[in-house]
Amino acid sequence: MRKIHSFLTGTINSNEIYIEIIYLLFRIHVGFTIAFGAGLSKVFHKIDEKGTEDWANLAFGVPVWFVKQVGEIGFTFPNPTFWAYAATYGEFIGGLCIILGLFTRFSALQLAFQFFVISHIWYDNPEFITGMYFQQLYFFCFLLIFGFGSGRLSLDYYSNKKRSSN
Repeated sequence: MRKIHSFLTGTINSNEIYIEIIYLLFRIHVGFTIAFGAGLSKVFHKIDEKGTEDWANLAFGVPVWFVKQVGEIGFTFPNPTFWAYAATYGEFIGGLCIILGLFTRFSALQLAFQFFVISHIWYDNPEFITGMYFQQLYFFCFLLIFGFGSGRLSLDYYSNKKRSSN
């Protein structure tokens, strides 16, 4: 059980506070961009794509077009809806977790997998550097966050510190 907890909440510690601050800013930027730039727009999506952006035209859940896209690339077991919800809430909740430094490695691993699929499988012509460079960049950002964990300025670090002192 301790190894699983360490995997989910572990971190590489730096003795330099400026590195920890820079890494915190990196985590906040990456997490915020994914949670609010990609995830939230799917969690609360337009009912009528041509309609307004007010609450009367927003639905909670996963858009039908996204479920269809997920099924078209082959994520059909157990069904495309399951994978569409996992991807959507992985983007939103995973991004929030990365911001807070909570279950950081787990969230980063899920998002790295998702952005690998987006940048190398989803599109017909996934050229390296010139093709899906934005999605590939996020893939490597999530790999970096997975490798480094949450850092000292995170909820994971403080929960581990409190846990080890008991």
